[in-house]
Amino acid sequence: MSEALASPAAPGYYELLQRLEPLTGLIEGQADESDKIRHMTDPCYAGLQAQGFFHMMTPRVLGGSELSWSDGLHVAESISQIDGATGWLLMVAGVQHGSCGSLITEAGCRDVFAAGTDTNIAGQGIPRGLARKVDGGYMIKGDWSYGSGIYHSNWIHSGCVLMEDGKPLMDDHGGLIVIITYVPRSAIDLKDNWDVIGLRGTGSFDYSIAEERFVPDDFTYVYSKSTVERGGNHYSLGIVGFTAWGHTSFALGVGRHALNELRAIAKGKAGPFGVLADSASFQEKYARAEAQYRAARAFVYSAWNDLDESLLNEEPPTNEQLALIKLAFRYSHEVMSDVCTFAFNFGGGIALRASPLQRCYRDMHAGLQHILLSDQIMQDCGKVLMGHVPEGARMQLLGLH
Repeated sequence: MSEALASPAAPGYYELLQRLEPLTGLIEGQADESDKIRHMTDPCYAGLQAQGFFHMMTPRVLGGSELSWSDGLHVAESISQIDGATGWLLMVAGVQHGSCGSLITEAGCRDVFAAGTDTNIAGQGIPRGLARKVDGGYMIKGDWSYGSGIYHSNWIHSGCVLMEDGKPLMDDHGGLIVIITYVPRSAIDLKDNWDVIGLRGTGSFDYSIAEERFVPDDFTYVYSKSTVERGGNHYSLGIVGFTAWGHTSFALGVGRHALNELRAIAKGKAGPFGVLADSASFQEKYARAEAQYRAARAFVYSAWNDLDESLLNEEPPTNEQLALIKLAFRYSHEVMSDVCTFAFNFGGGIALRASPLQRCYRDMHAGLQHILLSDQIMQDCGKVLMGHVPEGARMQLLGLH
């Protein structure tokens, strides 16, 4: 790897948390504008980029912080606690930069990361595109949805189903063969269609490649790849680990933010029946919401800490460990949905109008629409935990295959 890309000064876990405190006012101050313009503002992007947050999961050799899963989870959660859309974009950057940086081949890495930590990858890994094999690479085309963070990107990551003679190719377990491809930002047609109820500030615009485009082999890999090209053994989780990690951090942060907002409102909210915080009924309900939040968060960190320890010892993750992080992913969203709904309901008129609490409610319920929260994946977690797994099947991005 080129020495120009190495950055031994990348901030570590504790330094990132220290750097976040002075950025809190910037993130809070830009949240309304991001919501209005439907993507992260330039000042907010510049502030987070300058302090190393977008590359906290990138391998050190590429200038990143190469945080462990649990440490990265806490940093991303802390930013989501300030603003959900900002936290979403941070976790997406962690997923994109960490997976590409650790899994792409050397020749492809030199181009994609030629700008070092000024590299910004965005796109959609769910296979909405088509690819066909040709000499030296693939011809790809397609229409992709939800390219979160694509407004500030310079490289595009896209999932494609591998085709042959007009039909999808299948792997040994009967599943689709999916490849991840990387093309420059200039190769796509970006659509101005992100007009949604929640996560408005993420700029999750659709994009397309209408005419087939050649992508060299070195700018692709099979989406289930677990062979690490650079960085620590924890990258062997691949996209399965990255996606579960990122979305979970978002949910935990937004749930905490909603409870914090409600707590502040309740102390000052006086009506014809008195101050809300003085109500015994509200106190009981708030305590129950705190218990739900804290129990879900404890489950999340238990699953990830256990997996981190195994990976640190260079032990391969078990199906049960993978099922538990995916179960924690789904369960944390269910709990935080309930928590945000509780906070919204008791927020009264404040929650009804534009406010951080209203945004928590909108962002959380937008995040719940993600395909990776499907019931089918939850059912596969149940199969694993019951020991009812087909021979040879492994937990992948979309469940057992």
